[in-house]
Amino acid sequence: MKRTKFMKTNILFGILLLTLCLFTGSCSNDDKAVIEPAPEFELVTEISETEPLFIVPDQTFKLEYTAKNIKSIATNTLPEGWTAEVKESENSINIKATSEAASKATLIITATNASAQEVSKEITLQCLNFFDDTKGTFILNEGNMTTENGSLTYITADGYVFDDAYKTVNGTELGNVAQDMAFCDGKIYIITQNGDENAVGTKFENDGMLIVVNAKTLKKEMAFSRSDLSTLDWPTHIAALDAEHVYIRDNKGVYRLNTNTKELTFVSGTDNAPKSRFVTMNGKVYTYKAGTLNGIIEISPENDNATKINFPYRVEISINEVLGIQAAENGDIWVMSFGFGKSAMNKFNVESKKIIQRQINVKPSVGSSGVAFASYDNNIYYADGTTIYRLKFDEDESLNAASGLDAEETLTDLSAIDNNAGLLYNGLGVHPVTGNVYINTIKSFAQYTQNTIWSFDFNNSAENPAAKYENYTNFPAGFFFAPGK
Repeated sequence: MKRTKFMKTNILFGILLLTLCLFTGSCSNDDKAVIEPAPEFELVTEISETEPLFIVPDQTFKLEYTAKNIKSIATNTLPEGWTAEVKESENSINIKATSEAASKATLIITATNASAQEVSKEITLQCLNFFDDTKGTFILNEGNMTTENGSLTYITADGYVFDDAYKTVNGTELGNVAQDMAFCDGKIYIITQNGDENAVGTKFENDGMLIVVNAKTLKKEMAFSRSDLSTLDWPTHIAALDAEHVYIRDNKGVYRLNTNTKELTFVSGTDNAPKSRFVTMNGKVYTYKAGTLNGIIEISPENDNATKINFPYRVEISINEVLGIQAAENGDIWVMSFGFGKSAMNKFNVESKKIIQRQINVKPSVGSSGVAFASYDNNIYYADGTTIYRLKFDEDESLNAASGLDAEETLTDLSAIDNNAGLLYNGLGVHPVTGNVYINTIKSFAQYTQNTIWSFDFNNSAENPAAKYENYTNFPAGFFFAPGK
């Protein structure tokens, strides 16, 4: 009796143990069925953590990645003009934007495993179709005459810097010794001194002497080699009214280029035109006559004959030498002059020939690009060495010319702020939107790779720049800004 009871107990215990094992095993199998390895997704293509991913319009950018434990990869819907195509077989995503796409977009990449677990990456995209932004800044670089081509540095409105924006977009380079730029009808005309061959016959691989690009995208639309423009002798400055009236200054004077026919025509009356930037306003182009019999030279598209507009014969401060000209806000022309030991800032009306003069204390430095000063409203900025000055030009006719001496302000000496600011190179620029003053300095001619782009808001501080960009330039020819639309 006891034996039977013992056996029954063992049998029941065995059944219970077997049931427990089966149940445990079943639960274990169920767990394996629902637990999936976490999805893993990483970018292989290196992208900046602090800047957007910049996309050249109409070119495919291949973003490569690695993925594990992934069932699918998808992207969000991008704004019009943008596409992102996932190529899972190639572990890549092809990103593309048209030239008319919205400038900025956000790409969200989502990788999902079999259990619907997700991992995401978010990337800020920016299409390189914003070079016509009036808040941006161009710095045209000459390059080293004997060893390198010119280049085009660009600072975006957000402060991002492209070391060579032209090469970034086109994959090729500007001509040797880039000199000047002109904006006209959605295009930028870039003139270089040597093009694809320098003065001693050294050949350079580049896009030529004159390059015409789309102002919005910087994509090359037209290029003229040195042989195409063989008439020109060391061109330095350029202005454009339309495709048939592109004016180029060289060692002889000013030529008109018809870009449709490649024909060059010398403009009579521009002999020995100075190495200085043109003024373009009211459908005409202006330069000036150097020397004692000086005045403003007006070039009209109506014919190829320039007209000289003389300064008044009697002025308080003699104008024996013109250092540079710029357009004034109201259609007048600013003229920096020097005569009999006195420097002056002049506001000259080409129609009435009325002139207002304000004397200044220094003779401003004029770089090889012929930029003697920069203006913003009635604020005139200029430099003597690395010292920056400002004249608040007062047009009150009851004041005499000498009143400018007291109105002049010494703003800052860059060499006292930074030991690397040994030389100011090629003049100042003033941003037409912000009013910030831009200045290029280099440590020395031998140490030109140690350089700085300065941006000052002198209304707030003369000692602390609003922005400072180091070691981007290569003998900068000057600052340029896209015109208002």
